[in-house]
Amino acid sequence: MDPERYRLLKKIFDAAIDKNAADRAAFLDSACGADASLRKEIESLLETLDRDSFLEKPAFEAAPDLFESRTDDALIGKRLGPYSVTGKIGRGGMGIVYLARDTRLDRPVAIKMLVPGCTGDGQQRERLKREARAAARLTHPGIATVYSLEEFDDSICIVSEYVHGTTLRQILSDDLLSFPQILDIAVQIAQALAAAHQQGIVHRDLKPENIMRTESGVIKILDFGLARIEPTIGALSNPQLTRSGMFLGTPAYASPEQLRGAEVDRRTDIFSFGVIIYELAAGRHPFGLTDSMSAIAHILDADVPDLSKANTAIPAEFSGIIRRCLEKRSSDRYPDSSTLLTEIERLLDRGAETTERPSNSAFWWWQFHQAVAGFGYYGMLYPLWWIRAELVNRLHRDIEGSLLFFPALIAVGIAANLRLHLWFTSRFYISELYEQRRKVARWIRCGDWLFVLMLLITAIRIHSTHAILATLLISVAVGSAVASMLIEPTTSKAALEKE
Repeated sequence: MDPERYRLLKKIFDAAIDKNAADRAAFLDSACGADASLRKEIESLLETLDRDSFLEKPAFEAAPDLFESRTDDALIGKRLGPYSVTGKIGRGGMGIVYLARDTRLDRPVAIKMLVPGCTGDGQQRERLKREARAAARLTHPGIATVYSLEEFDDSICIVSEYVHGTTLRQILSDDLLSFPQILDIAVQIAQALAAAHQQGIVHRDLKPENIMRTESGVIKILDFGLARIEPTIGALSNPQLTRSGMFLGTPAYASPEQLRGAEVDRRTDIFSFGVIIYELAAGRHPFGLTDSMSAIAHILDADVPDLSKANTAIPAEFSGIIRRCLEKRSSDRYPDSSTLLTEIERLLDRGAETTERPSNSAFWWWQFHQAVAGFGYYGMLYPLWWIRAELVNRLHRDIEGSLLFFPALIAVGIAANLRLHLWFTSRFYISELYEQRRKVARWIRCGDWLFVLMLLITAIRIHSTHAILATLLISVAVGSAVASMLIEPTTSKAALEKE
């Protein structure tokens, strides 16, 4: 779709959203005129929006009759064949996931079954079977393993590996990750996607909630409930569970072709991958979404901001990889996840080489600044101690001398020690530098400003009796302030944010 048609579609779609169902038909007659394909596309998006709004409601609000027969917690503490149900992990629109213990092998498992009221729905039962078959075809450390498909009375369920860890959604609620951490997550997701795509399986609902990181740092993709199994050559295709033009997935992470209800392939997972990694790196969605309405309009039309500008620690080359993943037209993205993985791994290999021993002059100057500032702070303790001794011994101002010296000592202990810590890390543990710098940056700045403040207060106190020493203290205070506000941010940006 050309840009002009995108803009027209968005304009009409935005206006149609605000109208009630009774007025929409007349509005579309007037706005679309004789362009039947444009009207069909807008009506498909509006249908998607209405359906998604329904799915976003809690299930007990959208369809309370489904819960009259049994509550979610009714199975907790009971047995399903050899499985003892111990708790509930979560609930989706049509499925519930329980935590259970396999009494035969004495291991925890996750059991996914249809919500009460859907157990007799033939299409939903077939979808659950399709999910089990899709995931069972995959044997990869980055994909949760399916153990079996079971039937208990009128219920059908998938028994799979229980993944203990945190979802990427939970990780997104914490502080930004360092670039090496983001790169590691990106590589692991791309590896799992490549394994799935090689087996002809398209996930179609990749999002932070469906990706977990274990305590050991292993990334695992979950929930193949919307997966599409591509038929192999010569094999009979599976019957379709969706009609043409129907949307499946989560709007905020769906590709443009998904939102339009068009045919999708593995490149739709690549788009979702790009959205997830951008969000991890920038701390916000690439399209700044707040609801499903803006999701549909922005993904179809809005430009993608430069990731390296949203987070200056991200190299431009990695930003380019993510930008290509987020191209509107699927033909402009990577042709397959294996090619995407190769690009990221090439960047990872180069990053490993540069992080082992950086040698550029900007990095050397940054290291030099940290060392000089750290030892310089320690050096200033001598004149401050001498001033304290003068106040105590000659003027008998013990409290005043302590109030001037000890806060300065605390400031030096913070700022100097942490600067030398960063210098040491940059020399011997370079791969940890980004994370360490992020953790201590605020403490260093607080130490800097406390040190500057105490130098100025001390200079004011002694300027009438020791003018030369007071001038020295003021000079050092001004130099430290300028270095903290101007010099260090510049050297840090030049030396570190490119690495």
